[in-house]
Amino acid sequence: MTGITPLVFLSLWVSLACALFIPAPVMERQSNETCGDPLEAVPYYRTYSSSKARVVGLVFVTQAASIVPFYRLQSGSHRFYTISTTERDNAIASGYVLYTAEPVVYIYPTQICGSVPLYRLYKPAVQDTVYTASESERLEFISSQGYEDVEIAGYLLPLDNTQCT
Repeated sequence: MTGITPLVFLSLWVSLACALFIPAPVMERQSNETCGDPLEAVPYYRTYSSSKARVVGLVFVTQAASIVPFYRLQSGSHRFYTISTTERDNAIASGYVLYTAEPVVYIYPTQICGSVPLYRLYKPAVQDTVYTASESERLEFISSQGYEDVEIAGYLLPLDNTQCT
């Protein structure tokens, strides 16, 4: 019995020591370098009228490894946002101008780090574009207000983001 006790303790010690070196699952390994620092994320307001402005998610104001510029263009009162440099350049060729020379915010091009889709909707009758991160709001715009589902414009952090550490 006295020979078994040291072996049990040695076995337990080796098991615990090895457990410290097991890599975390991919989702847990996301860091501020890959996700952007959530402490630096700022509210992103969606507006389609002055009385309906609200925060739809969180974006970044500085570039990080996994985020891309979200360009804002304007033609008259119509605003257009995109992460695509091709779309940006085509819009400029069609008469849009960049709101600023530098991107104002940065968002994710793919759904990573707990991000949620930012939907782009368009209403041809009035040439209006709406952006929302709410699935229920998206469906409401489509079903009762005549908007068409264009695409996912990009991905932003939800207001309750807990994925990045």
